[in-house]
Amino acid sequence: MKKTLIPEGYGINAVQLIVPSVFIAVLSLTLPVLTLQVYDRILPNPDSGTLPILVAGVCVAVLLEMALRLCRAYTLGWSGAAYEHRLSCEAVNHILRTNLSTINRDGAGENLNRIAAISKLREFHNGYDLITYTELAFIVPYLVLIAYIAGPLVLVPVVILALFALVSVVMGKWLNRALAARDRADDTRYDFLIDGLQGVHTIKAFSLEKPFLRRYERLQYNATVANYEVTEATSGVFNAAAVFSHLMLASVITIGAWRVLDGGMTSGALIATIFLSGRVMQPVQRALALWTRYQDYQVAAEKVRKIFAMPLAPQGQKITTPEPQRAGTLTLQNIAFGDMFQNINLSLMAGDCIQISGAYGSGKSTLLKIMAGLYIPDHGSVMIDGREPMDIPPQAMMNHVGLISTEGAIFRGRIRDNLTRFGSIPEDAVRPISAMLGIEQDVSVLPRGFDTWMEGVEQDTVPPGLRQRIAMARILATHPKIILFDNAERNLDREGYRQIHTLLGRLRSKVALVLVAEDNNIASLASRHFRLTRRGLIEQPILNDTILSFRETRT
Repeated sequence: MKKTLIPEGYGINAVQLIVPSVFIAVLSLTLPVLTLQVYDRILPNPDSGTLPILVAGVCVAVLLEMALRLCRAYTLGWSGAAYEHRLSCEAVNHILRTNLSTINRDGAGENLNRIAAISKLREFHNGYDLITYTELAFIVPYLVLIAYIAGPLVLVPVVILALFALVSVVMGKWLNRALAARDRADDTRYDFLIDGLQGVHTIKAFSLEKPFLRRYERLQYNATVANYEVTEATSGVFNAAAVFSHLMLASVITIGAWRVLDGGMTSGALIATIFLSGRVMQPVQRALALWTRYQDYQVAAEKVRKIFAMPLAPQGQKITTPEPQRAGTLTLQNIAFGDMFQNINLSLMAGDCIQISGAYGSGKSTLLKIMAGLYIPDHGSVMIDGREPMDIPPQAMMNHVGLISTEGAIFRGRIRDNLTRFGSIPEDAVRPISAMLGIEQDVSVLPRGFDTWMEGVEQDTVPPGLRQRIAMARILATHPKIILFDNAERNLDREGYRQIHTLLGRLRSKVALVLVAEDNNIASLASRHFRLTRRGLIEQPILNDTILSFRETRT
């Protein structure tokens, strides 16, 4: 895995894990050695008096081994939690600094699934693999000890281990394919679910609940089948481990008993060999479990790599020149964005009012976000009042560009906080625009007035139309000279619609106004009309006879 996924400052202390593992492996030899001594020396000479001493030594070794295992488990847990916490914070921080257009292309469901994959990496960065490798290294001393005690009987565990390794490799590839299929099914299901929840109001408005449910049932079925195949593959791997473990035990007992009867080894050596064979299989089974999880780890690691592979939004150099004057000029030169559109050229100045139309999904909202500096185009440049967006301090952008979206953002806090951007805008600057949009009149009837609390969700007691006007007032309070209007009238009530229509009519001669609106009255404010296509903006003639009056469309 790339080092970029290992957070600095949370490295694993190998000494704290390897040293206890070595002592645990050495202490595990006490029981086989005790058995060999008891059956071969103490039982033939019961008056030697060494049995109590051996039993006491074994008890001490068992207690010490237990204490070491507890300490090692605590170190593993702490290292894993620290790694997951740090990597999660770094991943979220990277996403927050990522180009917004990249996040929009990947989809919310896929990004959430990537963040959830971080928890699957901890076992390979908390030292569990070091413990497994350390215990695997003791297989050779165990086999050497078996060869010393039982002679040729050591061939039995060696052959079975070789067969088991071969079967594990084959079944591991099967598991890897099943995990990849489950991952693809989960990504598709999550994306569909989140897209559906975002458009739940549209689904209910068009009575599409049943088709939506049928589609989700199919995706859920595919995910369930994929998960079943993963479970089947995992169970097959662990069942194979159990079979080989029993096979080794049965083979050692059978062949060893035959050699005892033949006089080739003692009964004490046979019992000690049985214990040592079990010790040989334990690290192998642990390694198998690690190998099984490694298949899932590879898929999860690839997801996390995609988080850190997302390009960061370009950061402008430290601004040393004064903030540009708010002139209301907007220039787009050869803008291209993915497969949506290319060769977008546009030049606006204060007093220009244009409408942009286009087919559904043609990228009208995306183009407005590029104009506002939220998305970085793949090609071309955007100039706002003579500067590129990245060269204007973020806190100053709201003085130049105001993007009024279809659903205005409402933050958790009071109405007063949402209007003033939590105190960053003076209330005196907000009050005039609030009055123009009728906010003061509607807020005055609320029990707590401007101190009414909003959670920023659909279940707020504040009406949707008022919430939309609050978001508009917050954007317009800084008097931006470039206003981008993206179907923001959709969530307004009748009175709110009248007020925003009137306000846009007043502003169109003072600002550069870009309208994306299907409403004919809003569109009639524009003096020029462009249609967005994949090849660029194509200017269209203004057909006055197709524009309905405000009274006709709202009665």
